Amino acid sequence: IAKLHHGFHKNPIMGNRVLSLLSKALNLAELWGYRPNHSNPCLHVAKFPEVKRERFLTQEEIARLMVSLEQEEAQCQNPWTVHAIRLLLLTGCRLNEILTLTWDEVDLEGQCLRLQDSKTGKKVVYLSSSAIELLRTIPQVDGNPYVICGDKEGAHLINLQKPWQRVRARAGLDDVRLHDLVRH
Repeated sequence: IAKLHHGFHKNPIMGNRVLSLLSKALNLAELWGYRPNHSNPCLHVAKFPEVKRERFLTQEEIARLMVSLEQEEAQCQNPWTVHAIRLLLLTGCRLNEILTLTWDEVDLEGQCLRLQDSKTGKKVVYLSSSAIELLRTIPQVDGNPYVICGDKEGAHLINLQKPWQRVRARAGLDDVRLHDLVRH
C-alpha cells in the first residue's frame, strides 16, 4: 500500500484520495468480518502534505469569462451548461447545489434559494439582482423539476467538465477550476 501511495508522488492529492478510499474499504472489510479487527495496513502510511489552493477571479478575468460564456451560448451546444456556470459565478453555491437545484427551492419573491440538501444541510442562499434576473430567464421544462436540466427526461445535468474546459480555454483561464467560482 505504501508503494502504491508513493507511486502518486507526482499527484499527491490523488495519492491521498486513493489511500483514503482503500482505507475505507479495508475498514468496512473489518466491520463485515472479512479481516481481523485493527488490521488495516493503511493505518501507518503517511499522507502527502496538501496545500490548500485559493484562486479568486479578477474583474478582468470575470469579464473574459462572461464573453466566453456568451460565445458558448451562441454555439448553443447545451444552454443548461452556460446557465449552470453563470449561477455558480453569481451565487457562490457549490457545483452539486446548482446541478441539483429544483424550482421548488427557488424563491424569487424572497430573493433567495432555499436549499434542502447541501453539503452542510439545509441552507438559505441570498441572491443578487443579477442572479434573480438569470433565474427568470432560465426556462422551466414541463416534467422536469430541476433548474439545470440534463439530457434525460426529468433529470438534472450531471457533469460540466467538458463545457467548462472549452469556456475556460477560450477565456484564457486554464488554471481556474469550477470550484474556484464558489465563494467560501
